[in-house]
Amino acid sequence: MRILTFLIAALVQTSSCWAGITPHRAIYDMSLSSVKNGSNISGVSGRMLFEWADVCDGWAVQQHLKLRFTYAEGDDSNVTSTEITWESKDSKRYNFNIRRVNDGKETDRFIGKAELNDDGGEVVYSVPTAKTLKLSPETLFPSAHTNLILDKASKGDKIFTRRVFDGTDEEGFSDVSVFINSATPVRDEMEISPKLKTNALLAQSSLPVRLAFYKPDTETGEPDYEMNLNLLANGIAKTMRIDYGDFSVSGILSDVEPLPAPHCQ
Repeated sequence: MRILTFLIAALVQTSSCWAGITPHRAIYDMSLSSVKNGSNISGVSGRMLFEWADVCDGWAVQQHLKLRFTYAEGDDSNVTSTEITWESKDSKRYNFNIRRVNDGKETDRFIGKAELNDDGGEVVYSVPTAKTLKLSPETLFPSAHTNLILDKASKGDKIFTRRVFDGTDEEGFSDVSVFINSATPVRDEMEISPKLKTNALLAQSSLPVRLAFYKPDTETGEPDYEMNLNLLANGIAKTMRIDYGDFSVSGILSDVEPLPAPHCQ
């Protein structure tokens, strides 16, 4: 299940209208938000640990997600997703290591490297099988994509679409349509954990953003999934909602702390 790569890798230096990104470690409580008639899912619960770090030559992102799905028939399943990525600060190179486990059995594993240049780029997968893919010149990696979101928001732009490569499946890329709303005051946002109300990292307005992810060359015109999130000016996502069509999952920030700056030479 593709969950949050575009969110978790989406933290990079922004334009002068937005504060610089704060490297941080965050925990989100995940739960079932809505379900459509006919879906066999009756409950979702879990947690996500997310870490975004400045490692001098790039941005290192780790996501560890554990979800328990409960079904109408009474059965349940445990899904674990681990995503470890690195993106160079010039947004030209990207390494990825993706692993998903369902009830103790590995279901997906994708490891590889990608590189962009003026004429496009190339991805080299080493797992699950050795292969290469070509990237079109307009392709972005995840951090550069969110940098573009924040840059356009600072200029008042509301809608745009770009192709983004994240390495989370055999093709690894999606066409992402972004819809940006005006920033909302802190007091008007979704309720979060009471212990976070005085956290200085969260004392700022958020940017409501909706992202629709399409498979390339889709014929249905329907997104693969959609994501709504409140993105703070320092790059921290305060809340999120991922809509998979027949059900949606919400994540609310339960804890966050800054990470120390690296000692770069």
